[in-house]
Amino acid sequence: MITRHHIALALICALIVCSSFVFKNPLLVIIFCFGTCIGAILPDIHMSRPKKFVFRTLAWLVVQLPRQLCAPVLCRISACTGYPATGPSDKRLTHSIPGILFITACAGLFLYVPAISVDRAVAGDVALFLAGLLLGMGLHLAEDLCTRKGIFPFFPFSREKIAGSIRPCDETDPRISWYHIQHGSILLLLLFLESTGIIAPALALPVSLAGLTACLGIMVYFSDVAIRKDPGPAGTVRMSFPVKSTGRL
Repeated sequence: MITRHHIALALICALIVCSSFVFKNPLLVIIFCFGTCIGAILPDIHMSRPKKFVFRTLAWLVVQLPRQLCAPVLCRISACTGYPATGPSDKRLTHSIPGILFITACAGLFLYVPAISVDRAVAGDVALFLAGLLLGMGLHLAEDLCTRKGIFPFFPFSREKIAGSIRPCDETDPRISWYHIQHGSILLLLLFLESTGIIAPALALPVSLAGLTACLGIMVYFSDVAIRKDPGPAGTVRMSFPVKSTGRL
């Protein structure tokens, strides 16, 4: 998906997770949501620099951190496996579970370790930010596996590819807009239940997680997701995807 879709959907999902305490501690919500929005951008190390300064320029600046610091190390690791990356800008490096875990570990090394040596309260906020960061990257993968380009969940240890049928720039396909409405509707419902006290405090977090699971599950189901074997480097091979007879392209 394109950057603005990643950020919008990730923000709504973060608020769904935080719905159980959004009215009790807004500062923690802001820290968590900020981490999630940053994480929703980080995997796109292949992003090209915009020719003029626009919103996407800020996103491009953010992804330079994993591209310059993490991607070269991941590239060296992949060279030791049977599926080497084509270079530090190979999107398969960060569109994988090992990739996002490595970025999270690096962020923890540079942020959490110094914070815990200074102040435990600050370290708690940093830990919350890192949790949001990991969630954002996980949501990025969940959203991209719904598209035709897909993700490579276990790269560089496997070349299996998970992909759906969505073309993010296809304005005739209404599914991405539906996903925004679906996520937002579940968020509003949870906020209403929380504000009225209908949900017992002990059940607030499980209900929030159930809402997030429902959002992602519906999104994956209606995106015709399937597992494929990718025979070559990302972006060099066209894959054909069997699509369920839903009447959509």
